[in-house]
Amino acid sequence: MNINHQKVFMTVNPAETRKKALLFIEEKLFREWDLRFGEPVTIMAGCRSVPVFVQPFPSSGPTLKLSYDMNQFLSLPVFSDAISVSFHAEQRTIKIGPFFAALTNQVPMQDGTFGEMEKFYQEMASYCNQQGIPFYLLKLQSLQEGIAEGLFAGQNGWQSLTLPTPDVLYNRIHSRKLEASQSFEVFKMELAARSIPMFNGRFLSKYDVHELLNLEYELLPSLPDTILFGENEPFLRFIEKHTVIYFKPASGSQGKNICKLTQVSGKWKIESSGNKQELHFADTEEQLFDILKRFSRKQAFILQQGISLLETEQRKVDFRILLHQNDQFQWRVSSMVARIGEQGAIVSNLAQGGVMKNGSDFLKEVFDYPDAGRLYQKLIRLAKNTARAMVEHHDESFGELGIDVALDIDTHPWIIEVNSKPSKKFQGNYETFRPSVKSIIDFMLTLNREKHR
Repeated sequence: MNINHQKVFMTVNPAETRKKALLFIEEKLFREWDLRFGEPVTIMAGCRSVPVFVQPFPSSGPTLKLSYDMNQFLSLPVFSDAISVSFHAEQRTIKIGPFFAALTNQVPMQDGTFGEMEKFYQEMASYCNQQGIPFYLLKLQSLQEGIAEGLFAGQNGWQSLTLPTPDVLYNRIHSRKLEASQSFEVFKMELAARSIPMFNGRFLSKYDVHELLNLEYELLPSLPDTILFGENEPFLRFIEKHTVIYFKPASGSQGKNICKLTQVSGKWKIESSGNKQELHFADTEEQLFDILKRFSRKQAFILQQGISLLETEQRKVDFRILLHQNDQFQWRVSSMVARIGEQGAIVSNLAQGGVMKNGSDFLKEVFDYPDAGRLYQKLIRLAKNTARAMVEHHDESFGELGIDVALDIDTHPWIIEVNSKPSKKFQGNYETFRPSVKSIIDFMLTLNREKHR
């Protein structure tokens, strides 16, 4: 397929110009695309297209000059920099973009920013801009008209504009309830009808992930024993097997509402992730079952085998490994951090008072050099195998996964959790863009390339 990619400047003729169906193309670009004076072509942006006649005009650089009406119909924002444009010779089509978007249910705060997500979104917009790709934030809506209401990063902050539908969409919706809604299902159907790929399509349930990973024989030694909490008999069998158990919401995040259950002298001690001082005791298994029933308030919870995690100064440690798919659809590690829990806390989540260190540096501090390298590779290998299993057995498309792994006191590796919406809180001292921003945009480019093959 003969496709010519180019970064071009875009200008718009004033509204009163009558030549609505004329597209002016800078002379050198006109020759490069092997166009003929007055030839009919189609110009596209997102899902919308306009038939036009082309004419060359002199300019100091590669430029397209659109009529006011053409620009309005395509819903193009004002571009201050050169934008990626491709000419498809066989179809005689000029395509503006691709347009990339992040789907969000957040609304800007009073200062016009997106709180802890602001820096991440700004980095995405800037990295896209460097490559001539328009990037915007999209809210859940109908795309039937072939246009979208979105927030575009301008010089004065995020502007609410009508924009072309995105060519690729990255899901950053923060609401499980919204993702479970009928409107979200309709939205996904509209994307499918327009062949618009969306990745990281939904939050993950801890139990569903466990059942899925259970299908991979090589992962079984690193999967903690896990059951859904509900029926009395499986509960009794489970607590007979394990003296330390974690009780977690199946759809929870940030280490909230987790209980640690420990068998002590025939009783069960119950500790909560939210309050280190608050302790409860259950004298019998029946009493423990009733306490957990009340605590779960009819929400789905899991029981998970407790692991004797590696500790440093009585602080539990696990590792968050951030992975992204590359242009060959292979998983690559973008970052690895050690999360060190608060002293005495039952979880190591940053939201529950934990602190963070570079994962490799932490291992070198705790272990001899050869052992640190070996354990690093062991954890990376486990995370990559977990990510591969997620793609193989799940019907969603994933371009990014945050995988929590841990070492026990015997340095055996364990899979703790898989997260499809890993935190984007600013962490690091990099000069320009964090590795995850580059990886996400590069994956969007890959999906866009595959769509047009």
